[in-house]
Amino acid sequence: MGTVMVTGAAGLIGSHLIEDLLRRGAVVWGLDIVDPAASHNLDEVRDHPDFHYVRGDIRDPQVIGDFFRPEASTLYHLASVVGVNRYMEDPLSLIDIAIIGTRNLVELCDRHRVRILFTSTSEVYGRNPDVPWDEDGDRVLGATHVDRWSYSSAKAVCEHMLFGIHRKTGLPMSIVRFFNVYGARQNPIYVVSKAVHRVLNGQPPELYDGGQQTRCLTHIDDVIEGIIAAATRPEAVGEVFNLGNPVELTMEEVVRTVIEEAGVDMEPVPVDTGERYGKVYEDIIRRVPNVDKAGRLLGWTPRTSAREGIARTIAWARENPWYLE
Repeated sequence: MGTVMVTGAAGLIGSHLIEDLLRRGAVVWGLDIVDPAASHNLDEVRDHPDFHYVRGDIRDPQVIGDFFRPEASTLYHLASVVGVNRYMEDPLSLIDIAIIGTRNLVELCDRHRVRILFTSTSEVYGRNPDVPWDEDGDRVLGATHVDRWSYSSAKAVCEHMLFGIHRKTGLPMSIVRFFNVYGARQNPIYVVSKAVHRVLNGQPPELYDGGQQTRCLTHIDDVIEGIIAAATRPEAVGEVFNLGNPVELTMEEVVRTVIEEAGVDMEPVPVDTGERYGKVYEDIIRRVPNVDKAGRLLGWTPRTSAREGIARTIAWARENPWYLE
C-alpha cells in the first residue's frame, strides 16, 4: 500500500485502522496529541518498524509540516474531539480542531495530490425524523446555544470544505459518516463501553431518560473494512457514505444485552439528562442509517451483530485488566 498517514492515531478507530494498514504492508505515519508511551491503544504498533508517530496538535502548522508525507498515497483524517460530554465542555476547541486542523491538511493534500479520507459523523443529520437517513438527507438541528450541535456543525463545515475543493481542483476525497462505533479499547464514556466498564466493575449501567432512544451499533472491525474501501476504491472519489449497522436497538436493549452477556444480575440506574447536563444538552431520539450506497459502491456491509460484538468487547475487557481501572 506504500506510505499512508493517519490523524487521530491513538484513538479507538485510528489505532485499529493502523493495525490493519500495517498488516496490509503499508508504511504508516500517525499523528495525535497524546503521549504514545502512555497510550494502551498503541501497544500493538508502537514498536513496529513501519510505524512512525508524531505528537502534536493539528491546529499547529509546524506540527502538520513535520507529520505530512508528500509521497503518501492517502491521508486518513480521523483527528477530532469526540464524545457528547466533551462537546459541551469546550465547544470552541472542538470547532477549532475540526475546521482549522482539517483546513491545514486539505491544503497540503491538494498541493501534493494526496487522496484524503475524512471521517465525519451521523450527528450531521441532527434530529431529522425521516429515518433511515440517506447520505443526501436533510440536516435538522437545534438552537446554536445548545452545545450538543457544535460537533454536528463543525463536521458539516468540513464536509462542505472537502466537496468544495474537490469540485474546484479535483482533489480525490471521500467521506464516511460513523454510526455508534464500539469495540475493544474504546474510552468508557460511550454507550457500550461505559456500560461494559461499569458492569465489569460491579456497578449498574446508567440508562438515560428511560432508554427508549434508539441507536445502530457498528463494530470496529466492520468500520475498518468500510474506511479502507472508501479510501481506496475509485468509485468512492467525491462521495460520502454511511458506515453503520442498520439494525435499530433501544438504549435499554443495549444496556440489558451488556448485562446478559456479562452474566451478572443487576438493574440499570436511571439518569435524567436534564438534571445532569441542563440546557446545553439535547438528545437525538432515533439514529438509523441507510447503507445501500456503501453496499453498492464499496461492496461493504456490516457483518457483526450487536450481541456478538458486545460479547467480544466484554471478553476483551476481561482479558485486559488495565482497561477496568
